[in-house]
Amino acid sequence: MKGKIYHVSSTPNITVLEPRVSSHGKAYVYGTTNLNLALLFGSKKSNGDFDGVYGTRDEKPFFYEAYEDALKRRFQNEVCYIYEVDPTNFEAGKTSFRSEVVSEKPVKVIKCTEVKDLYQLLLKLIKKNKIEFQKYSTNPEYLAKIKKHIKDRLMRFGVLEDNTTNIYKFCKEKFPTWFEECEEAKKSTI
Repeated sequence: MKGKIYHVSSTPNITVLEPRVSSHGKAYVYGTTNLNLALLFGSKKSNGDFDGVYGTRDEKPFFYEAYEDALKRRFQNEVCYIYEVDPTNFEAGKTSFRSEVVSEKPVKVIKCTEVKDLYQLLLKLIKKNKIEFQKYSTNPEYLAKIKKHIKDRLMRFGVLEDNTTNIYKFCKEKFPTWFEECEEAKKSTI
């Protein structure tokens, strides 16, 4: 690929990013050409898709909270590192997330920039309209969108399969009704 590729992590002092197996089941180094989108992956407190709906629309990142103060809970006081990496081995279209590019090979870091408070940086980008942000709402239309998203993730990612995991406990606490609906649906298919 050509152009700048970014990878954001809460881990400091990385000189080479190694491929790791993630939700796609294949070992990749993940990156994106969109720095503002990359920042949404910079928190070690992330619960992934269970914190909200996020991605890009017309190259502009968005984040819609799945519960009250999700943005703050996920990003406040988080230190992260923006890694600009060698774009040579990255490919687009290997995952379903169109803003994502991946490399199956280790990737050399070109430049690293520390972000001391990711939440404050995101608030500035939201204020400048660089990231579209939707605060959690009890509006029925908004809740329907979030419910569909959360229930899909609960089922697709197999969260209900292991009640000892942190993500199971988190989802049961944050989304008790939707969680129960998914458990009932699972039981009825057995």
